[in-house]
Amino acid sequence: MVELDKPPRRRTLSRGSAQPDAPGRPSQRRSLLLGAVLRLIAAGPVLVLLCIWLVFSGLSPYFLSTSNITNILVQSSSVALLALGALVVVMVGSLDLSLGSTVGLCTIVGAVLYRDFPSLGWVVIPVLLVVGLAIGVLNALCIVTFRIGNAFIVTLGMLYVIQSLSYVVSEGTQVPGVPDHVIALANESVVGIPGPVLLVVGVAALLWFLLNRVVWGRWIVAIGGNRDAAGKVGVPVRKVLFSVYIIASVFAAITGVLVAGLNNSGTVDNGTSILQAIAAVVIGGASLTGGRGSVWATVVGAVILGSITNGLTLLSVSTTWTPFAIGAVLVAAVGLDTLRNTVEGRLRVRQAQLQTGGL
Repeated sequence: MVELDKPPRRRTLSRGSAQPDAPGRPSQRRSLLLGAVLRLIAAGPVLVLLCIWLVFSGLSPYFLSTSNITNILVQSSSVALLALGALVVVMVGSLDLSLGSTVGLCTIVGAVLYRDFPSLGWVVIPVLLVVGLAIGVLNALCIVTFRIGNAFIVTLGMLYVIQSLSYVVSEGTQVPGVPDHVIALANESVVGIPGPVLLVVGVAALLWFLLNRVVWGRWIVAIGGNRDAAGKVGVPVRKVLFSVYIIASVFAAITGVLVAGLNNSGTVDNGTSILQAIAAVVIGGASLTGGRGSVWATVVGAVILGSITNGLTLLSVSTTWTPFAIGAVLVAAVGLDTLRNTVEGRLRVRQAQLQTGGL
């Protein structure tokens, strides 16, 4: 009788025995680790802010008091609003240097309108928004429609034009007085939260929604990444650019309303506010070449600038050193941005390789 060979018995593992790792598990763990590193890099502005607060709190016991933190947030609000407008332009790979002078012109128009027609104080805010809208349309026509020149040169010229108009309208002096509701917007609080902080949060939330939940925001990123390629795949490049300059100027007008309320007057902008706004955008991690930017990180960048100014004041450091400190932080931010681009690019390539199974 022929005995048939029995099939080999399958080896089974007991319930408590360890199972060997699947081939993809180490790759998955590395991919998750790289993702965590990328998120840590994106949180850079917040970490910088925490470090600055930690240093100043060690040097001054009053720095982290509730009243002082509130003061920092209020002082940073105007820079944050203007920086949000500048962010939209930066994300398409451009600059608008006229935003600061637009703020100054709006404060002056509002103060002069209220001085000459006090009964029409209720129209001040709508009029200032129209002024900002008109300047944005003019910039967009010159840059996008008529293609007069580079955006940097065109908006630099507009900076001087608007600044000159501000001197003409104000007759070279500060114009005191704005409507009560404008003052209330800048100085009143709601459930203990200052009005300027609520305004910044509201505007930032709206811009975040437009950039992250509306196709317009994806078009902005595409144009900033590669304008020619975006046009070839059907992105309406010229229309998007036209809207960007308008929105930026409207943000400048909103900033003008806030600044007028904070100062209770109209004042010609000396050209430094746009520099602070761009600094906040860069410190917030946006790329000046376009294609990348974060709304909330930009707000954090503005708070970083305000924290430096406030901390040096508490330490009785001469105000002449404040620009030095801000400049040093800005240069460091640009250097870190370059390093971030290199590291982030390599990490994303490695992460993609791991996700596709490459080693």
